[in-house]
Amino acid sequence: MSKIQLCDKYKCTQCMACVNACPKHCITMVDAGEGFDIPKINDDACIECGACTKVCHVISPIGEYHTPLKTLACWTKNDEDRKRSSSGGAFSVLARKVLSDNGVVFGATMDTNLHVKHICIDNAEDIVKLQGSKYVQSFLGDTYKQVRDLLRQERLVLFTGTPCQVGGLLAFLREKYNNLITCDMVCHGVPSQKAFDAFCERTHLKDRYQGVSFRFTAGWGYQLACELVAPTQAGDSDSTHVVRKVVNPRNAWYMRAFNKGLMFNETCFSCAYTIPQRVSDFTMADYWGLGAKIPFNHPTYRGVSMLLINNQKAMEIINNCPDLFFEERTLEEAIEGNHNLSHNSERPIGRDTFILDMQTMEVSALIEKYGIKESLRDYLRLLKQWINSKRV
Repeated sequence: MSKIQLCDKYKCTQCMACVNACPKHCITMVDAGEGFDIPKINDDACIECGACTKVCHVISPIGEYHTPLKTLACWTKNDEDRKRSSSGGAFSVLARKVLSDNGVVFGATMDTNLHVKHICIDNAEDIVKLQGSKYVQSFLGDTYKQVRDLLRQERLVLFTGTPCQVGGLLAFLREKYNNLITCDMVCHGVPSQKAFDAFCERTHLKDRYQGVSFRFTAGWGYQLACELVAPTQAGDSDSTHVVRKVVNPRNAWYMRAFNKGLMFNETCFSCAYTIPQRVSDFTMADYWGLGAKIPFNHPTYRGVSMLLINNQKAMEIINNCPDLFFEERTLEEAIEGNHNLSHNSERPIGRDTFILDMQTMEVSALIEKYGIKESLRDYLRLLKQWINSKRV
């Protein structure tokens, strides 16, 4: 039996650094329950080299934490990018900057099977694939190997992901690369793909739509509604018309379960990255609470990004992004509006049973048991967003 001890399953973030690092390919990911996979060693093939534990960001953290140098409220000046973004489109500005310098960008996308995974893009036309929030854990596969190979080829690489995914990448690389740019987002926690699949099955999204957008971005607001994307033929056979249909709040109970933390990975409730000091070059989020105490004299209904500039490298990059409008704000304001910049998400009482129940229980009973019924406020927020979307 192998003497190698991987990290505890309740602390594993499924970054797969250990799988990518094993020289004998003897580590596989197995379902530990609820759809969260954990690494398992094939004892017969293991040579006990320790490569896996050396790259585990839980066992052997290597990332340096940076106190942000600047806090920006910002948005892209590219109107189309801003329309497609969850908030102000800061990501698209960084992505376009890297791609214009012959670089590549890694980020999460949703495929036509409604599965979320990391991919690499090398042209600006594909930025749309990475835009928008995904409230599902992204499958990384061999992403870290791909990043390392491109870095060694001296390509400029922008890697975006949750803070633990960035921490996993830095631990996997074990050395600094000047041609690597990292960007994390303020993360509440991640549900498993299995949980999202169950929601899709229960609400008949599976096989009917080729995409789900978790944020209704026409008229930025607090309502976290879903959009459905169904390609249909329009005109000639080579053209595709995308139809977007906002999910009725009654059926958007996945988002309310998300907001309550009912589907999060166990490790999310003790996350090491929910602090103001950041492991990445950049940190982005929606700028909730903007102007609540200190006036912000710009319209916000089209969406505003919060962007933390965490080190000098990031500062130099942002100073060369003319397509980004920004105003400097205080870090305290950003922390107050984004709870997970300073606190873990609290583990709710229903976390033990919700994921199983959502697969088997009648939806009406599930909604009643866990208090995730829609409210009048959900409809009013949607109305507010619709009104804002009509503003010039």
